[in-house]
Amino acid sequence: MIELDELSCGYSRQTVVSGVSLTFEQGKLYSLIGRNGCGKSTLLMTAAGLIKPMSGDVRVEGVSVFSMKPRELAKIVSFLPQSAVNGDITVRSLVSHGRFPYLPYPRRYSTDDLQKIDESIEKAGIRELAGRKISELSGGQRQKARIAMQLAQDTNIMFLDEPTTYLDIGGRLELMEMFVKLAESGKTVVMALHDLDFALKYSNVVAVINDGKVASFASPSETAGNGAINAAFGVSARYDETSGQYFFERRNDQ
Repeated sequence: MIELDELSCGYSRQTVVSGVSLTFEQGKLYSLIGRNGCGKSTLLMTAAGLIKPMSGDVRVEGVSVFSMKPRELAKIVSFLPQSAVNGDITVRSLVSHGRFPYLPYPRRYSTDDLQKIDESIEKAGIRELAGRKISELSGGQRQKARIAMQLAQDTNIMFLDEPTTYLDIGGRLELMEMFVKLAESGKTVVMALHDLDFALKYSNVVAVINDGKVASFASPSETAGNGAINAAFGVSARYDETSGQYFFERRNDQ
């Protein structure tokens, strides 16, 4: 479980998101949604302990993440950014980086480390790519490799910023189903998503960010009906119980 307590975050003197008090529970999948630039990435990075807050705190089991040493925190919380430069290394080498918090110096991989690496490559569905260089891969394949690296880090709390970026529809569905299974296995999975359909279909809880605040923190069906999506995106959202589908229409007043 990770708690955000009156958290305000941003850059320099510019507050992006303020007054956020949320609890992300173990075994659940959470999605943060909102317009571009609303602060989803900033909130995720602060919650992961990568950016110091302007005020407030983030606690894991009652302990502030900002009081933890980086190596200690990296065994508890992992973060997948939207993009990264990974150099001219193989997929397996990249995935192996996920084990760095657990390795002694000089780095020597144990049998358990090697098993975690293999399992993560398998879970991400990239076994056939393990020996190829990152530079040779498509954007979608690179994204899967980066997610495999995060899986190898094997943290109980996972933050992901737009994890379905660059993937085709089949790859996106595959990943979302994997994230659901990870949550069901007991991990806390929190992601920022642009795709409202995926956020509402797969999440246990959806957070809507609007005007620098968390406007709603509720189940997908409640989120579709409480007006928060309407206000944040300028659309009309509704959930059809018969079909189990979510529908969105642009409002005429926008």
